[in-house]
Amino acid sequence: IVNEDDTGVNLTNRTRNLEVESCCSNALSYFNELIDKLKSLEKDENRMLVVTDDLGSGIIKLNYTFGALMAQANSHTIHHYAIINYILDRLNVSLDDKRFGFNPTTPEVVKQD
Repeated sequence: IVNEDDTGVNLTNRTRNLEVESCCSNALSYFNELIDKLKSLEKDENRMLVVTDDLGSGIIKLNYTFGALMAQANSHTIHHYAIINYILDRLNVSLDDKRFGFNPTTPEVVKQD
């Protein structure tokens, strides 16, 4: 999302950053860089973008609004949080945030007495 250019946003143009994946201080620096880039984006939710993506059948170009792209990024982030939450659960590590890894629209389980 932060790699927008004159042609739009290419979600397939990604590379692995092993330094970020293996070093907490590099990850924190990269995280802060991303925050700065996100803060500097033009935030008009109705602004049109051409988004390049691969939905499983090859690379395609789609018209998105900036708001729709942010919503997709949010949903994708929650998906990653869900994976982390599952791994933590299997390792018997609990978090104080019982909603971590769940989409805000997911109903909570209500325990009956």
